[in-house]
Amino acid sequence: MPATALDRHAFSSLRAVAIALDAAPDLAFLRARYPAAHPVTLIGERETRTTLADVDPRGARWLVLDPQDPFTDLASLATVTRIAERLRAPDGCPWDREQTHASLRPHLLEEAYEVLAALDSGDLERLRDELGDLLFQIAIHAQLAREEGSFDAGEVARRLNEKLIRRHPHVFAGTEIPGGDLLAQWERIKRQEKAVRGASPPEDPPGLLSGLPPELPALFAAERLQERAARVRLTPPRLELPLDVDDEEFLGDLLFDVVGEARDAGFDAETALREANARFAAHVARVEAKAREAGRALESYAPDEMRDLWERTA
Repeated sequence: MPATALDRHAFSSLRAVAIALDAAPDLAFLRARYPAAHPVTLIGERETRTTLADVDPRGARWLVLDPQDPFTDLASLATVTRIAERLRAPDGCPWDREQTHASLRPHLLEEAYEVLAALDSGDLERLRDELGDLLFQIAIHAQLAREEGSFDAGEVARRLNEKLIRRHPHVFAGTEIPGGDLLAQWERIKRQEKAVRGASPPEDPPGLLSGLPPELPALFAAERLQERAARVRLTPPRLELPLDVDDEEFLGDLLFDVVGEARDAGFDAETALREANARFAAHVARVEAKAREAGRALESYAPDEMRDLWERTA
């Protein structure tokens, strides 16, 4: 391959690689994919054998790298799936071999929370490491599914890539965003996807709030529910708070005090918020039903029309 066409996404170090030096090669990338002592051959007026750590490609026409063992290309995403497969092999790790999708569930949850903790800490090295742990959870679930004959990591990637391209037509197809409303476009495409999959019977099409996991913590779920509703300009009236929420610290204290008030009154704040979420979801479903009766998509309603529809379905 030409040095100017070196594709870091499709690069494979498991075969011999010959780079035509039509430009200076990206040595930083190559050194991230091979060990420093990896054998390299430079071909110009003469042939020189050296290592990647010591290579000087000036004056050469070709740079040839020997193939490396599958488990030494440690900067490759493919190596993660190879390791997951090796750990699950008959002579692999006893602990990994006994795992199931169900037994790995708490580990997936723990790793996700550790990624969040790393994000909150602002420590990018910690974030890098925690993302790696989360990536392995994806790899081992994909390996279990491959063993079951359901899908593999390649299918996971294919479905993800299809979805990302489909949901960004303004990037990959060069189309205009209808009305300039990106969130409304996103929501419309998601509903079309669910309808095509047959997620719901025709008389009960997928809703604006469908797909949110019921296991989400109530506060996080409330944020996601309101975020989805805002995509179609659905902003229900709120209680009038006696104080202005003007900074994050104050908001945290306010939420903490609300939990304390609930506890003093004998209520469980998590349960109360879950029930409020359920009432909100039911109200949204009534709004959607009215919109279907009128033959209109939710995103077609102007803000004042949406407020009127919300009040009429209370």
